Amino acid sequence: MKKVLSVIMAGVLSLGLLTACGGGEETPSYDVNEVLNTITTAVPITMPGELPESEVEMILGLTSEDYVSYAGQICMAMVSADRVVVVEAAEGKIDVVTQALENYKQSAIAQFELYLPDQYEKAKAGRVVVKGNYAVLVIAGDNEVIANQGVEEAYKAVDAAIDEAFK
Repeated sequence: MKKVLSVIMAGVLSLGLLTACGGGEETPSYDVNEVLNTITTAVPITMPGELPESEVEMILGLTSEDYVSYAGQICMAMVSADRVVVVEAAEGKIDVVTQALENYKQSAIAQFELYLPDQYEKAKAGRVVVKGNYAVLVIAGDNEVIANQGVEEAYKAVDAAIDEAFK
């Protein structure tokens, strides 16, 4: 009887272990174009132009092995720091993608440091946000709000848009 009970208990414990290993949460999946659209609808880019795939390596320093998909809009005029880039990183490459977006943000800061003070402040306040296997760079915000109420007030809309995009 003790042997039968021991075998039953061992079986119950084994099933418990299998259930615990197989019940992991699934990582949410997002469409990078929808994320981009949600953000740029809330905080439009001045004179937007698409970031072409041919320039992803040149501008961001990413190779096709670093990402699965991306979407981006950048200001096509030199008078605005506006840019939004959404990247779905390849497996194990989120740190590479995040660093590339940080570097891109730093280049925007350097570009406007001695040129346009309001755009310099906007670039400094830019956000690089990681959500799972996705990284987003947002440098945007209403220029009138920045001029009258400050850059942090303008970025409240940016933060809300990022949160909305990743629901």
